[in-house]
Amino acid sequence: METGVSNKVRPSYSKQVIRWEWHPWLLLTGYKRANLINTDMLLKLYSTKYDTIDCRAFEKEPFCRCHVIFNYSGKRIPIYEEFTFNNQGEITFIEAWSDYPSLLPMKKTDYWAEGDSVKRLSTRIPGLGNAKGLIQKKAEWMKNAARNDSELADMLFRIKRPVISYTREAFKQRKDIAVSNHPPAGDRFPYYP
Repeated sequence: METGVSNKVRPSYSKQVIRWEWHPWLLLTGYKRANLINTDMLLKLYSTKYDTIDCRAFEKEPFCRCHVIFNYSGKRIPIYEEFTFNNQGEITFIEAWSDYPSLLPMKKTDYWAEGDSVKRLSTRIPGLGNAKGLIQKKAEWMKNAARNDSELADMLFRIKRPVISYTREAFKQRKDIAVSNHPPAGDRFPYYP
């Protein structure tokens, strides 16, 4: 997503890849390969680079986890993100949080989110764990899982109505996004050793 990287360089996305970015971001920010490639290129129009990037591989999903500081035209945004893959090595799910302790899915002492109490959506989506890593949004087992999980139900709603839900979320989060480069009250950055 760096401006200086050619548009010919593209991540290996699954055909039904999902990008989910937690508050203050807009939750469902990408669905399906073509959409993610197009939004990646769109972001490059706004001067973007990585000030720091620290990614690690793990034995269990999500296999790749990164702490990144994006620099958007001088505005530095710390992000923690995780990448889930299928057996073909394609990215099936990207989940991201602002890298501030109060907004992360894990305790600040669990820097790489390896503990049992990590709250992530990727591990609750039926279908990501199969060989192809494709969700089936209309499958009965998906609907059953969504009945017991309001965040999964919200994701399915947003997939069905992406433009409406994205627009509503952008309006709702506009003030928080404007100050996303500042730690929330009570947080400090960096919080890790």
